[in-house]
Amino acid sequence: MAEKELDSEWKDWVRVNVERGCSKDELFSILLREGFAREAAHRALNPIRIKTLKRLDTGRAEIYCAEDFLAEEECEHLVGLMKEHLRPSTITVADEPDQFFRRSQTCDLGLLHDPVAERIDRRICEAMQIDPALAEPTQAQRYEVGDEFKAHTDYFESYELERFSTADWGQRSWTFMIYLNEPEEGGETAFVNLGLSIQPRMGKAVIWNNLLPDGQPNPDTLHHGMPVKAGSKAIVTKWFRRPRSGQAS
Repeated sequence: MAEKELDSEWKDWVRVNVERGCSKDELFSILLREGFAREAAHRALNPIRIKTLKRLDTGRAEIYCAEDFLAEEECEHLVGLMKEHLRPSTITVADEPDQFFRRSQTCDLGLLHDPVAERIDRRICEAMQIDPALAEPTQAQRYEVGDEFKAHTDYFESYELERFSTADWGQRSWTFMIYLNEPEEGGETAFVNLGLSIQPRMGKAVIWNNLLPDGQPNPDTLHHGMPVKAGSKAIVTKWFRRPRSGQAS
């Protein structure tokens, strides 16, 4: 039976049975038997928990925005914290010929043991309803004028997957990104295949699923961190993984 997405009738069925207190494991098994994709069944049973969440208007990728996910003082704290811990950003492709493919600085925020950063990290995992054991350490990036991250995807290509997998982690699934400030000009996040461009706004989160419902990479998540034209841009990025046992071949 071909794997499929849930329609509105099935989503209502899930909602009613969850509200009745039915076992999510049992409901999940039923959905799989009915031929629904594992990722679609999981999303229906474990929706992202953010009050201001809004799904963007595209059927080719699962992309959400959440205004004011972080407060102004939280953003300012993280911007100040990352300034003392920046290093040149890297990419997974060691032999990339374009030396300007990614120009920014990175802070390994999740390794600093800062109470505010740790609280935000927990909030992200709680919002996503994903086990923190499947979360990569949170990073922050700073972009100055002229800096950008050219069009790329966050999932691992087939030739990279084994290299970046661990005993527990498989393919990257979700990306959770938060703007910590607003550049004077530029710095948009453009999903180039979809014609979508998201303007940076302090505290705003952008969340997307890098995979299709069957667990395969979604090339329409190709995105470009556009050049900063004036001012600077600071963001937080957190990636989640699929369990190694559940990674697509």
